[in-house]
Amino acid sequence: MVKEHCDCGKLAVWVYMPGYTSGESPYWCDDCVPRGCDCNHVYCKVDSYHPPLEHTQHPEGPEGIDWKWIEKDVAWVHLDEKQREYPCVEYGYDEEGWERDFNPHIDESITPNLE
Repeated sequence: MVKEHCDCGKLAVWVYMPGYTSGESPYWCDDCVPRGCDCNHVYCKVDSYHPPLEHTQHPEGPEGIDWKWIEKDVAWVHLDEKQREYPCVEYGYDEEGWERDFNPHIDESITPNLE
């Protein structure tokens, strides 16, 4: 199988699962994938989120290595091994890259056999 690649040419290890209606490729390498989404924010004050939280989670490990504040004493995020925020949870990850079966974003002249 052929592996998908990011627009930059590197192996695509992330894919935007909902896809794009604009026709752009949903495949991203680890360097190009958009990072930093509020879906990854962890709130540590009960009244900092609506509806109010029943439980809070406080960061563990070294700040700036394992996690960072988004808003001091209110919200924080986990960081990856390169101290970067993670992409939105709508992105799927495969460290070996995504295999291409049929991708109309790459070659519009290819059409699946629907018979």
